[in-house]
Amino acid sequence: MDNFDYLTRDWSILGPHHLDEFKKIWAEYDPEATGRIKHLDVVTLLRRIQPPLGFGKFCPHRVACKRLISMNMPLNSDGTVTFNATLFALVRTALKIKTEGNFEQANEELRAIIKKIWKRTSMKLLDQVIPPIGDDEVTVGKFYATFLIQDHFRKFMKRQEEYYGYRPNKKNKNTTEIQAGLRSIEEEAAPELQRAISGDLLNDEEMDRAMDEAGEEGIYRVERLKGSYDAAKKNII
Repeated sequence: MDNFDYLTRDWSILGPHHLDEFKKIWAEYDPEATGRIKHLDVVTLLRRIQPPLGFGKFCPHRVACKRLISMNMPLNSDGTVTFNATLFALVRTALKIKTEGNFEQANEELRAIIKKIWKRTSMKLLDQVIPPIGDDEVTVGKFYATFLIQDHFRKFMKRQEEYYGYRPNKKNKNTTEIQAGLRSIEEEAAPELQRAISGDLLNDEEMDRAMDEAGEEGIYRVERLKGSYDAAKKNII
């Protein structure tokens, strides 16, 4: 019967067999059973686990980062994440349990549901997997949201360099205004980071669109600044 169950099981549906696989692979990264691993190891670990629980080995790094943003596990001061928080976040996102809308509000609603149904759940465990509002701690979501925005800004800088044939720097006295424009682009990216952290970016497409719009607006501003500088230079000559 066990063999029949194994052969006829739909492996695309999240079940106990996926949790066993997660525990087995986690143990390879946590041989001393501390219940913690480095957050950078989480990406590698989850690529070794096939969907629906893991990412799969063919998952692009950028997509994996976005998945980690949506998981948003608490990040300890030593750069580690806990077993309980990671597994809970994986199951929650895989089954889409309270994952839409404002993330903090969804967390509070889910905390209330858990306390109502599983009354014996310790507050320590609950706070570990779903931090309460007002607990201003660093999370994996914040870390990878920052990473994605910085990656987008680097790509913007590369496009700008290819367009003008040079990268603005402090040594070039003619690029002061352009640098000011570029700094303002970084400031404009901050609200998108905040939205990513709060969970208001509902999906990957919206995140891409929000960051792209910030970058494109920056390109137009730099072009206007460059045009103004060229015109002023001609008038002086």
